[in-house]
Amino acid sequence: MTLPCLRLKPFLRGACLAALATMGHPTFASEAGTTPASIEVYASLPNLRSVKMSPDAMQIGYVSHHEGRKVLILENIDGSDRVLIPPVENADIVTFHWANDQRVLVVYEMSGSWRGISGQYSMTRLIGVDRDGGNPTWVVKNHTVKKKGTLGGKVDYPPAQFQHQIPDMLADDPDHILLSLDADHDGANEVRKINVYNGNYKIVRPDQRGVQHWYTDHTGEIRYGAGYIDGTSQRTSTLKDANGEWLALRKTEWADTYDFDGFSDDPNVVFVSGPSQYGTDGLYKLRLSSGEIIETVFEDPAYNVGGVLEHPETGKPAGYFYTGEVSQVVYFDKTMQKVQEAINKALPNTNNYIYGKAKGAHTYLIFSDSPADPGAYYWLNFKTKEMKVLGSYMHGIDPAQSGLLKAVSIPVRDGTEIPAYLTLPRNDADQGNRPAVVLVHGGPQARDTADWDWWAQFLASRGYAVLQPNFRGSTGYGKAFEEAGENQWGGLMQDDVTDATKWLIQSGTADKDNICIIGASYGGYAALMGVIKEPGLYACAASINGVTDLPRMISEDKYGVIGGRDWVKTIGLEGASVSDVSPYHRAEDVSAPVLLMSSKDDTRIDYEVSENMHKRLVKLGKKSRYVEIEDGGHGMDTAASRLTVLAELEKFLGEHLD
Repeated sequence: MTLPCLRLKPFLRGACLAALATMGHPTFASEAGTTPASIEVYASLPNLRSVKMSPDAMQIGYVSHHEGRKVLILENIDGSDRVLIPPVENADIVTFHWANDQRVLVVYEMSGSWRGISGQYSMTRLIGVDRDGGNPTWVVKNHTVKKKGTLGGKVDYPPAQFQHQIPDMLADDPDHILLSLDADHDGANEVRKINVYNGNYKIVRPDQRGVQHWYTDHTGEIRYGAGYIDGTSQRTSTLKDANGEWLALRKTEWADTYDFDGFSDDPNVVFVSGPSQYGTDGLYKLRLSSGEIIETVFEDPAYNVGGVLEHPETGKPAGYFYTGEVSQVVYFDKTMQKVQEAINKALPNTNNYIYGKAKGAHTYLIFSDSPADPGAYYWLNFKTKEMKVLGSYMHGIDPAQSGLLKAVSIPVRDGTEIPAYLTLPRNDADQGNRPAVVLVHGGPQARDTADWDWWAQFLASRGYAVLQPNFRGSTGYGKAFEEAGENQWGGLMQDDVTDATKWLIQSGTADKDNICIIGASYGGYAALMGVIKEPGLYACAASINGVTDLPRMISEDKYGVIGGRDWVKTIGLEGASVSDVSPYHRAEDVSAPVLLMSSKDDTRIDYEVSENMHKRLVKLGKKSRYVEIEDGGHGMDTAASRLTVLAELEKFLGEHLD
């Protein structure tokens, strides 16, 4: 295996500034009313993502793009000695890790057939590479075992499907990591201590039935495992207590109410999340010996806790986060709190996050963004108050030209209010009765936030008002809000989207005859159901990698191996047949022109379902356009696929909205 390394000219980067308080985001010269960014800018892959500092803080690495493919770039902090690690054949780089100052571990992802099963499946591979791009090595060796009933006979298992789960980088052992993987394909993961140079390993935690994910505490000790039993939907979890005994959490009373969320400094105390007094999920400390809650760490009447934050150097619990309009970070570690406060003062009116810290030094990696700005990365020496701009997340975006986003609360038919985000073109945001797009998120167990959104910002740059409703079934707003969407495909979840659209009209924002509904994955399903259930409300609909055939999706669900049929139990509409709320089976009711786009390498939803939907619509005399994309994945995560999607959307909206 060879990995050719290309040396590139350094990207433009900011100068080192002596006064932290004078720092701000990279700026762009612009004037109000200038031409918005090109479609290629919005479709481009991020310039920097998965940015990480080396342990000595003198180098950084990040995933970027080169000739339309994702690549890994390694360089010194000053931009010198830059090396590009390319993709391998049909595998793209998704992230990487610094094993030590001179060795990185690169995670590649590909799609293909798996163990003779039809369809496309995701797989990951882990490759170790030296800092200069040399000495590439497969980190995971195949699992070899003796055959039963033979003398000396052996069987070699094929490579594990997923090789990216690293419970611990073992910061104090630069030659080794802990890696969790299902080496013998029995649905349970073992943990290996692996040499990052040659792949030699020893098993430090044998596999356990039902455990696919293992976690360590801040000392590097494996203390928690979770997953599903074989092909069933039965969850299992196990936790090592202060006495070194493994507890089956299903046998404890507290695990019926609370989920394990992280370790504390005290081996007898853990962080758990569960129902608060407000109905949202709060964060608490629980004593293992008694199973009692001993401290409330966080509760909020509107939002769920996101999780525990570990200290970027020590791995000890340092704070927690939750997502309101955007992710909010709260540190109870005093040093981290001081650093965060200083960063917020230096970079006001932005969302600022600490992404990493050098070992034994006062050097930090910072990311800062806003709803109008995709963001930028910074290198900070907190002791000297020096900061360097490492680079912007995306090139060519002028925040002064980005759409104006605001959070809104929308009343729906049963008296509830749902949260949503409205993005308006900046230069004429006060204009009413304009053409609009209702952009429905996927999942449906997901949510939109006020963070930068390249879909919404592109549409706003083309003059459309963009509404992103968080309908019931969305995550982050409490258990009751999320569970209200179960078995409500085409029901309550769809009604919330409908009511949000009507609010957009009643508020005077949108022209009632010029609204299109668009979405990807579940959002694509909602887009199609919008023009099925609400004739006259939408002038058009676009579905990207959308769910069009519910009976087929349920019968062919690819996530039924690990986790069983748990997820599909929430699909459909209570009291109705699955076909009644399946766009393919309701094609005769489609009331507006439809655009269908799908990726041939989508590992979640077979591209054929969109193709079949298009054929049926055409046969019924409906207006439909089908666009097939060779290489985009479920998330349309290549520059070429994004460009096709945005170009087709721009053309489609131009044809059907005035």
